[in-house]
Amino acid sequence: MKIITNAFWLSLCRISTDILSFVLFAVISRTFGPSGTGEYSYAFAIATLVALTSTAGFEDYGIRQYARADDHDRAQLWQDIFSTQCVQLVLGLSALILLLLAGVLHASSWIVILELSIYVTGWSLSRTFYVPAMASQSMVVPAFTDLSCRLAAIIGALLLAAFVDPPLPWLLAGFPVAGVLLAGLSLRNATRHGASLLLARTWRGILATVRGTSSFAGSEVLNQFYARTDLLLIAYFLGNASVGIYATDIKFVEVGILPLVLLGTAAYPLLSRHAAHDVGAFKHSGRDFTRIVFFFSGWLAVGIYCLIPLLIVPLFGGKFAPAVALLTWIALFAVMKGVEVAFYRLLYAVRRQMFYCGSLIVGTAFIVILNLELIPPFGILGAIIAAIISIIVVDAICAYGLARHLGAGFLAAALVRVTLALLITAAIITSVRRFVDTGPWLSALLGCGAFPLLGILLGLVPNPRRSLLLRQQPAASL
Repeated sequence: MKIITNAFWLSLCRISTDILSFVLFAVISRTFGPSGTGEYSYAFAIATLVALTSTAGFEDYGIRQYARADDHDRAQLWQDIFSTQCVQLVLGLSALILLLLAGVLHASSWIVILELSIYVTGWSLSRTFYVPAMASQSMVVPAFTDLSCRLAAIIGALLLAAFVDPPLPWLLAGFPVAGVLLAGLSLRNATRHGASLLLARTWRGILATVRGTSSFAGSEVLNQFYARTDLLLIAYFLGNASVGIYATDIKFVEVGILPLVLLGTAAYPLLSRHAAHDVGAFKHSGRDFTRIVFFFSGWLAVGIYCLIPLLIVPLFGGKFAPAVALLTWIALFAVMKGVEVAFYRLLYAVRRQMFYCGSLIVGTAFIVILNLELIPPFGILGAIIAAIISIIVVDAICAYGLARHLGAGFLAAALVRVTLALLITAAIITSVRRFVDTGPWLSALLGCGAFPLLGILLGLVPNPRRSLLLRQQPAASL
């Protein structure tokens, strides 16, 4: 159960910091008003781009290569990764400095931009430096170190807001300290796992690493654009209020999918090793991973369909009532997003990451064209339909890339099983609401309880005692 343990702690630590980050955002909104909130959001967006430029591609590439490599090859592999990361970091920070000096960025926000850029880049660097630990499935220490540093920055800012009431740059002063500290601790963790801090003496390994990370970096960049295209176009055609309605519904998918993404992170080293050294074991483990992600994405969809309609207005107020009518479509989107989470991680493990990168290129083109066509006549519903169609296109391309590794028949059967479980669950909920005098909460809870039973009966949950994925023993520390 090493994978489940790692996924649990990764999810707990990540969700805890995300919740407190949301609290900090609310405090900044109340304290500094729209202008301060805009300055903070703008700076965070720039910081994310700086971090992406400085560190994109290293985590997924590094974990896979480290997990596949023999012991005697890991020293050179790490030296190439570490050296390339240093070069890319210098380029990314140089670009930020040039933008600041050229006055391209908002002059009034440059201190906040610099603070958050150091913080986000330090956090992103730590994901590269934790590669040796993550590849050996020693993920608990990285998770808690990440939690501790990020919590220290956020709680420090909240305390300053509560008792000192400083200007925004002083409020965020702890963030760059936390970013540097997290990067330093992660680098120390790498050395404890046998990694050297020596730089490569030639450019050959650096160039090879750049070629290896390029497709992963491309996927990260495309994901950022793909995830924001619909919001930008809704804002253009319909205004900020519609963006708020749409973003509120999508937020439930993003939060619900996050544990599945981290489950993929926990399973990634094992899947990568099997893909390199034991094709049969990879097929078995990959199929189990697919079933598990399909099961939980289906369960998430049921929760969005049944429970979230009862929570939106009490949580966000009556102005968000239009968001309720869209949740059936959002539930379908959640299932398709879960399919993507399963497929891209498996494609990375079998070194077919270009299928995922290519699928995002096609998917981005689809979502732009469909949004332009569907938002004007259908409003927010048109944006949701565009997102569903585009994610189906992404999933189809990824499935094609995986067919020879997992079997086209298995992939089709898994999709049929989760579809049947969802349709039967929807039929149960509809029948109860129509023929039995129960309140909305009871029927919602009945639906959420029926789906996991149906999932088990339909074979979406692997037997933990027989699964090579779930009963695997932890790898020895590097």
